[in-house]
Amino acid sequence: MTGKKSIPGLTGIDLQREGVSIARVVREPGRRPAVTLCDFRPWDGTDDRLQLIERIAADFELGQTRCTTPLAEGEYAMLLTEAPDVAPDELKRAIRWRVKDLIDFHINDATLDVFDVPGDNVPGRARAMYAVAARNDAIQQRVDLLDAAGINLDVIDIAEMAQRNLASLLPEDANGVVMLALNANSGLITITKQGEIYLSRNIDMGLDVLTGHDVAGYFDRIVLEVQRSLDYYDSHFRQSPIGKLFLAPMATTVAGMAEHLNANLDLEVSMMKLEELLGYDVQIPAPLEARCLTAIGAALRQETTAL
Repeated sequence: MTGKKSIPGLTGIDLQREGVSIARVVREPGRRPAVTLCDFRPWDGTDDRLQLIERIAADFELGQTRCTTPLAEGEYAMLLTEAPDVAPDELKRAIRWRVKDLIDFHINDATLDVFDVPGDNVPGRARAMYAVAARNDAIQQRVDLLDAAGINLDVIDIAEMAQRNLASLLPEDANGVVMLALNANSGLITITKQGEIYLSRNIDMGLDVLTGHDVAGYFDRIVLEVQRSLDYYDSHFRQSPIGKLFLAPMATTVAGMAEHLNANLDLEVSMMKLEELLGYDVQIPAPLEARCLTAIGAALRQETTAL
């Protein structure tokens, strides 16, 4: 980047099955985070994905700004475990032994990161900790692809943290919130409080089945997954009860889902309205906002370390 003007902000690049979502967020003191770029480019039908990413990099000058990319589902595992009673400099080594049988790839082929679950744990129970085990080959392939396209990749992240970043924008996050995001084939539930993630749960169904007929059974499955998450949160952390669930922007309207969740959970259910939480320097239609949700969340990142 020597000799070039650096473009402010952090740009999220989300490689999806259908294409690439791009979003840039600029933070300035005293102002809401501003989305200055939001776009989606479908794969062009060829096997050469590099060409499309090169065009994106050129169009949005991604060699002149800090960029982050979330790994795809299946490229990593996020595991809640007990923190081993070891010195800090031995923590990752001890965690490797603890999670090696919980992942479907060899621990020697993994990059490992750990972070504490915040809050006061129940007395008599070991301190909780998250371990993120990412496939080395997935990380290297992502780095090689974006580097070959001329992208200034600064951070590799995960979807759970991107969703945590979005939830932290909500005023209700001060007391804790549940957030549910749904894409075409899957969903992600997170419980966060004061900008920290306590719990995440993946669900193996998405908008494709929720927009068909006879969806009440699917709604009940979502209720069950949310309730299980809340039960775990209530039993493992000494925190005040959570009273709000936010549905993230969705590419397709799911009639009756919010009403069903409201009627069957002891929570107030609302749609998350990003336009009330972020400054938009560009016009973003609702379907594009939903498509770029993870990219926006990734671009909201403020931590300086990552996988």
